[in-house]
Amino acid sequence: MPHIHYCVGDGDSISLWHDPWHPLGPLITRFPRGPQLTSTGLLDKLSVVINDGQWNWPLITDIACLQITYMLPPIVEGPDRISWKSKDGSFNTSTAYDLFHPPGPKVAWSSFLTGPFKIPKNCFILWLAIMGRLSTLDKPWLHHVGGNCILCQDGLTETHDHLFFSCSFSRRCFAIIRQQIPLPWPHRDWQHGVQWASSRWRGKHVVNAAFRSLLASIVYHIWKERNARRFQQHSRPPSIVGRLVVEEIDRGS
Repeated sequence: MPHIHYCVGDGDSISLWHDPWHPLGPLITRFPRGPQLTSTGLLDKLSVVINDGQWNWPLITDIACLQITYMLPPIVEGPDRISWKSKDGSFNTSTAYDLFHPPGPKVAWSSFLTGPFKIPKNCFILWLAIMGRLSTLDKPWLHHVGGNCILCQDGLTETHDHLFFSCSFSRRCFAIIRQQIPLPWPHRDWQHGVQWASSRWRGKHVVNAAFRSLLASIVYHIWKERNARRFQQHSRPPSIVGRLVVEEIDRGS
């Protein structure tokens, strides 16, 4: 484990073959014949090759195992010490999480979730929409509900591509918003639209930040309207939904 540091002392608490005390890592993975060098084999503690604070390896005749003795770490006085590699040597959950969940590559649309004017609830719904994780009715486990879009009621399947922004309802909302705020958007499917916007609305410029916030607000309010109709039997026209988006952006800018 890269975040754990082994400081060799008396060798009583370190496994000779299984613990990563050596610069090459656990020796058993590099030298499977290594345990044959010592008397107890796989059960050896590091102390079997330490004598009076000095390395005391047996005569190595196996050429493959000679590399073990080339990069031996220094031995310190006292017991072994195992510490967590951080600035102060203390364990912290952040580095532990990174160890077991290495961060993936940065995605182009990450800027949609950061910067000024962001509203957390909007960013969360936008993130779900970008990941294709909203509970749209094209999901296999929702087929029993009926898959048609409740916003436009045109008999078309509710998908992410449809809601954002092929649906006639969401297009009308978009058109009303653009009368107040000239948000550019390509006539493409949802994922291609996100890629297009990601490449153009980058950086800290106030206009780009405002466009990112506006997109998040549009997606949030369309999804909110969808849920209101499906679960509360309450509906509002595109003019109201569009006005709510514009008012929200005005308050946040």
